[in-house]
Amino acid sequence: MTGAGGPGLRARTLRSFLLLGAQRVLGLAVTAIGGIVLARLLAPEAFGVYAIISFAVGLGVAFSDLGLGAALVQRRDLDPALTLGAAFSANLAVALLLATLFAALVPQIGHRFGLAPDAAAPLRALVLLIPLSALRMPATVLLERHLAYLPLTIAETLDTLVFNVVAGAAAFAGAGVWSFVLGGLAARAAGLGVLWFATPWRPSFRWRWRDLRPVVAFGVLFQGSAIITTVRDAVLPTFVAARSGVAAVGLLNWASSVTFLPLQVVSLAGKVLFPALSRLQHEPRQFAEALERALNRVAVILYPALLLLLAGAEPIVRLVYGDPWLPAVPAIRFLAVSALLGGTSTVLVHGLWALGRADIVFRLNLMWTALLWGLAWVLVPALGFVGFAVASACLGLTAPVTFVALRRLVPVRVLVPLRVPLAAAAASALLFGGLARIWVHDLPSLVLAGCAAGALYVGLAWMLGGAGWRAELLVDWRAVWQA
Repeated sequence: MTGAGGPGLRARTLRSFLLLGAQRVLGLAVTAIGGIVLARLLAPEAFGVYAIISFAVGLGVAFSDLGLGAALVQRRDLDPALTLGAAFSANLAVALLLATLFAALVPQIGHRFGLAPDAAAPLRALVLLIPLSALRMPATVLLERHLAYLPLTIAETLDTLVFNVVAGAAAFAGAGVWSFVLGGLAARAAGLGVLWFATPWRPSFRWRWRDLRPVVAFGVLFQGSAIITTVRDAVLPTFVAARSGVAAVGLLNWASSVTFLPLQVVSLAGKVLFPALSRLQHEPRQFAEALERALNRVAVILYPALLLLLAGAEPIVRLVYGDPWLPAVPAIRFLAVSALLGGTSTVLVHGLWALGRADIVFRLNLMWTALLWGLAWVLVPALGFVGFAVASACLGLTAPVTFVALRRLVPVRVLVPLRVPLAAAAASALLFGGLARIWVHDLPSLVLAGCAAGALYVGLAWMLGGAGWRAELLVDWRAVWQA
């Protein structure tokens, strides 16, 4: 590596992104197949109950994670050997305390969310995810700081595979909502085993405030944003459930899981960008160039996937998932808009994290949470559960605010890296939508229409990108294989 922003860092970042990308493609394939199986074996009510249960447990996970791991990744000048033991001890202690508290409050939680009495047992079982999540932190910190993503990708792949196999088998056996619970616990335990095997660090239960003091400020704001995001997500299992019922929550939860599958590329980009860009935080020009490349690469995958889903939502749902899920089609279309705009904004948020500006992200999350709750309060009573998807799409329109906040810190551009994938994806979506209306009538014709639209997208992107863009892609590939 030739300096913080040298070609060595770019090559390692690209290799990490491709490694995570390969894992995520496999994970998406497994998740998509598992989603189809579960959708055909379970009723929307089971999806709704699981969405509410997992949200309740997610609150515990969010409050137990103190953000100290992220702070250790962002602060490149700190030696994790001096702070990781204290951070792990604090994280695990809080996780165990909250898990015990949640287990004791299961009856009250069930009553608050309107769950049936038989949901208490799966909720108690799923509480184990809180300490299991805390146990992942040390290994994840050490691996991400060194951009060592092979063990992380193996753990994520195993997590996805185990969840879908166990949940699918349990659903086939008639386990109902327990299918999700058993799959989730088995998957998290399997991934945890891989991570601990891959790192030499072992627990050292120690507590010294001076070891934590350098990372507490960032960690508190980082985790504060996560908690606010959890509060924002509470609209679905609380307000929507109260206004439209558990079945509506199931339809929305399923629609979100289908629509937000392409956002996995944003998630994996964030995993690589956060530690990589943190090394460039004192070099604004190189930071901006790296972030623009990341925006372009993410959009090349994200934009066609979401626009094709938006254009062909009805035949995709009807022919792939079945008629019971057709009421969710309008929600899928609005959620696709939300994912496209929100996914772009999320890449920029990772830039803010890497710059250490957790305070800006905290304020942005406060704004987004207030807006979503306010819009849902108006739109859900008027439009039913689809009102939540409309509110989510409206929230995506605030993406320029994130750009303005980042632009004040580094000279990054947004429209230039996004214009080619957006134009090519829009044209291919128009073709796919037209074919869906006049020709698609069964699964083979749907697949052929998708292939035609995909071919058009690739051809247009290759042509519109120009020689410079194509040359840059080749440079990236050479950097990867020469690293």
